[in-house]
Amino acid sequence: MARGFAVIDFETTGLLPSYQHRVVEVAVVHVDPVGRITGVWDTLVNPRRDLGPQRIHGVRAIDAMRAPTFDLIAPELLRLLEGRVIVAHNANFDVRFLTAELHRLELWLPPFDDITLCTMQLARTFLPGAGRSLADCAAAVGIDLANAHRASADALATAQLLSAYLSLDPEDSLWQLPLDRAGHVQWPSLMPTNVGWMSRPDSPEKQMPFLERITEKIAEFAGASEQLDYLALLDRCLVDRVVSSHEAD
Repeated sequence: MARGFAVIDFETTGLLPSYQHRVVEVAVVHVDPVGRITGVWDTLVNPRRDLGPQRIHGVRAIDAMRAPTFDLIAPELLRLLEGRVIVAHNANFDVRFLTAELHRLELWLPPFDDITLCTMQLARTFLPGAGRSLADCAAAVGIDLANAHRASADALATAQLLSAYLSLDPEDSLWQLPLDRAGHVQWPSLMPTNVGWMSRPDSPEKQMPFLERITEKIAEFAGASEQLDYLALLDRCLVDRVVSSHEAD
């Protein structure tokens, strides 16, 4: 019997795994073959590098530092995906990062094409005339997308979008063929790490990044000219990400 769908969403430090961009948050939502949501899981991931565009994904460094690394959450993630059709909004992006992260662990995945569905691509069939972003597609079927670019929120909205598509034609081979194939795919396995997933904490107030706090306070405690000198120095350091002995002094 088909197990159903695993809707995934990754928040990342950038757009290209080939540029060493990493996953900073992952969410998985299980949807059964008739479109019912049966489970939701999410965790922050410590990427062991800078967090990239925090203004987009909103992950704080203090939370990422406390989060498990990808190798520690990989066994549970693989268990949640095994036997299911992989679904994402812009699936090419999420599958590319999933593949890259598992390659770092020397794990090789089965071919994804036959067991992957993209709700963005399917919008051409089910939502003609609507925009292709997740927000546009969600709005077109009356889904409230709050906290966009939070993995759990985006994955849940994508799962609801999938359910809306399924309700329009539940018997279509578009669903049945991937469901049948998914049960025969051999996924890699890892020994459980017994490391718990760590959801992103609620943060009611947006906190100012520490470098911004420092630069704002310099004018108050040292003077306006010193603030400008520091900003110029900081700019030079960030260009090459190297602090010379002169700059350190």
